[in-house]
Amino acid sequence: MRRTTVSLTVTALAAALGAVAAPQVVGATTPTFSFAKTPLGQTGNYGEPSIAVAPDSRHVVVSTPGSTPDGGGVQYWYSADNGKTFKTTFTTSANGGGDSELEFLPNGSLLSADLEITDSNVKRSTDFGKTWDAGREVGVEQDRQWFAHSPDGKTVYLVYHDFAAEAEFFARSTDGGRTWPKADAANPVNSPNQAAAPGMASTPKQGDPASFIDQGGNTFSGPILVGPTGRDLYVLYSISDLGSNALPPTPPYGPSRGIVVAHSADAGATWTNKYAVVDTLQPPATNAPKNGAIFPWGSVDRAGNVYVFYNSDKGSLGHFHMYYVWSGNKGATWSKPIKVDNTPMQAGEQIYATGAAGKRGVIDLAWYSAPQAASTDDPNATWYVKFAQVRDATNARPIIYRSQVSTTPIHHGSICLQGLLCITGGDRSLADFFELAIGPDGMARMAYADNHLGRNNGQVVYARQSTGLSAYK
Repeated sequence: MRRTTVSLTVTALAAALGAVAAPQVVGATTPTFSFAKTPLGQTGNYGEPSIAVAPDSRHVVVSTPGSTPDGGGVQYWYSADNGKTFKTTFTTSANGGGDSELEFLPNGSLLSADLEITDSNVKRSTDFGKTWDAGREVGVEQDRQWFAHSPDGKTVYLVYHDFAAEAEFFARSTDGGRTWPKADAANPVNSPNQAAAPGMASTPKQGDPASFIDQGGNTFSGPILVGPTGRDLYVLYSISDLGSNALPPTPPYGPSRGIVVAHSADAGATWTNKYAVVDTLQPPATNAPKNGAIFPWGSVDRAGNVYVFYNSDKGSLGHFHMYYVWSGNKGATWSKPIKVDNTPMQAGEQIYATGAAGKRGVIDLAWYSAPQAASTDDPNATWYVKFAQVRDATNARPIIYRSQVSTTPIHHGSICLQGLLCITGGDRSLADFFELAIGPDGMARMAYADNHLGRNNGQVVYARQSTGLSAYK
């Protein structure tokens, strides 16, 4: 819920992308990655599904906001057999139904966040999503909230975008989500280096601090990540810039140009905010690459390498592709972007990046793909869910295995990338993201939206990896 906005050869790809690293392209047939899919049934609200996998790998819970008896709250699908069958339930909150988010802790307890705008109502379940407690209010006025927890599960974080300050904040619980002290409800992620950063006046480079000037107005709050020791925290967000915010069609909310990673080495006491991906609009230009396409995504592998997953039309204006960058030094410096999909640069659309990291150098990624689309606004576009596992992801030439998750389309027509501003025109029926998670067994699971039969005939689909390499092996 946020406002805004065939294959090339390796040589040709590198030339087309300029500074983009060229992957070692590998087909999807060896090894074979396939997915068993369970449709969860028609529902009024099927966009933005969240997913969480329990430590036992058998219990899986999926949620979406809304479609409860009072029209708000959160609806859940919960399974005890790795998604072969599901049962349903729901919770309500006084002003809920804005966004939902899930998180399993190591002890098997499950947290749910229901966006109330003034805060989030966080509820706990100790029976894998079957029943929930009354909940508690967490944070202050906010939009798009995300959970993360320390390795032992005792410390839980809820990061969110603050409406008033137009900045990233996090709330913290030190007892596994049971209580959330008011004094720990709105910790800023910002840092002193952002005040000195010049912003629009000077083109920022990868690794430069992110200016407060550019951060205001249109920020898309990505997840909070926790490193293996529990001390290193990372908060991802994409931002527009001052030049873009002044342009039509929706000033002052320009499209996202840069992706910032805030890093704390002391469990959230102090932070630095640096660009991992950046492209800015310089006068007199009226167009520039867009990085983000709504929410950026990220993860940390078991060795502590940090990854940012995102969509960009750099080098292919109007055609988004799937990329990642990585850092092996806790966000101090970042790699060149690596293109994951195998659609030609000047063709198709790849949007809504999601993913998770496994062992050192292994990442699982998923996205919505329309290989033949002329643009995201193409009324004739046909969309599918794509998956890729990247191995040796921290090398300049990683190995990429690709697979198509959905054998039938999930959507026909345009997909609006303007968030809440899609009310001015555009199809936002799938909402703004979907989620992939890696279970304790190293196999990918995901929940995605499907309305190929029409906007009023949509549902969530659960997909679990049934063949292919484990992300932990």
